[in-house]
Amino acid sequence: MSTVIDTAHAFSQLINIPNTTENGPLKAYQFGVKDVFDVKGFSTQAGNPEYFEQVKLAEITAPAVMTLQNAGAKLVGKTHTDELGGSLFGLNVHYGPPLNPHSPERVPGGSSSGSASAVASHLVDFALGADTSGSVRAPASFCGIYGFRPTFGIISTAGVLPISAHLDTVGIFARHPDIITQILSAYGMKGMTQFTRLRVIPSLVNCLQEPVKRLFLEKLYKIKMVLASTAPLILEEDQLIQWSTVIRTIAMHDLWQVHKKWILKSNPTFGEIIKDRLKIGRSIQDSDYKLALKKQEEIRKFISDALEPGDITVFPTVHNIPPLLSSTKQQLNDFSLKASRHTCIAALNGLPEMTIPLKKVYEQCSLGMSFLANTGEDYSIALFASKVHSIINPQDDLV
Repeated sequence: MSTVIDTAHAFSQLINIPNTTENGPLKAYQFGVKDVFDVKGFSTQAGNPEYFEQVKLAEITAPAVMTLQNAGAKLVGKTHTDELGGSLFGLNVHYGPPLNPHSPERVPGGSSSGSASAVASHLVDFALGADTSGSVRAPASFCGIYGFRPTFGIISTAGVLPISAHLDTVGIFARHPDIITQILSAYGMKGMTQFTRLRVIPSLVNCLQEPVKRLFLEKLYKIKMVLASTAPLILEEDQLIQWSTVIRTIAMHDLWQVHKKWILKSNPTFGEIIKDRLKIGRSIQDSDYKLALKKQEEIRKFISDALEPGDITVFPTVHNIPPLLSSTKQQLNDFSLKASRHTCIAALNGLPEMTIPLKKVYEQCSLGMSFLANTGEDYSIALFASKVHSIINPQDDLV
């Protein structure tokens, strides 16, 4: 396989380690991993040069990575990330943003920015990211590729720099859903749920602006034709705002707890976005954190009661096309708050979500259409995505 030429500033470290397995179901593929995954013999950068300098070389490769290597896939590099995995945009002050190849003047998304960029730029066939509260799904939406967040706990997060033990997952980027299906098979997932009812979340669809909303509804109409019935899943805006507060409380509290010892000892230099998040996380009281965890359990029960066997839920992955690289801090904060109303649903409930690209919804920009399934229906939702791909992206081939 060829050496990667990083034309997208997607990689933090290039890797050229021969596989122990030259055969296997994934032998045709090259992949990258977000630089929060342990790879034996390499340090984890985590988007911060001072962290990179101080952390030890990994002695063991993360199981999520090793499984794919054992299936024949060739690991070619570690990809850039927002600092400590703590932002939605890929605007790293130390290393700069990776390229969004479809919209070079706009952010690639984060925190799994380099992984999304590498896939969208055709530098690798697929890439791993880490998704706590949107860090795979948002970049996939911004970069016009497929992004998958699995059922919570179904893919090992051992050897992955954590944010929250209540939310962290290993996610996947690819340009075609069939590749994601093959990866899930390598992770031992099988099964085929027959989805019969499409659940639409009206409040999230209605938040889209024209002409993006019109295109979303046109594609949604075509998808409705392949399912037996449709029904709304009513989640009001005020309800989703509350859910967004819950996930931000959990994630920011846990992010601070993971890194506080190192931060207080080393006093590292951070960019403004992650600095603000760590400051918020440090200020969260234990009572508020415990209340947020209790509310998460209530949210899970609400969704479990609302979704029935055979349901698959659809909504926009985020509320808008990617922000401009020149966006102000306030504009980015506002975008993040609104996007969280979309990304919190799967994250709080531990459910699998597939982001399918709707390309050129406005100028050259993309927007993701997300599909949410019940717990453990990961393989089924990937197969469903292939069916949807043939309906809304028939011009795209496997490469």
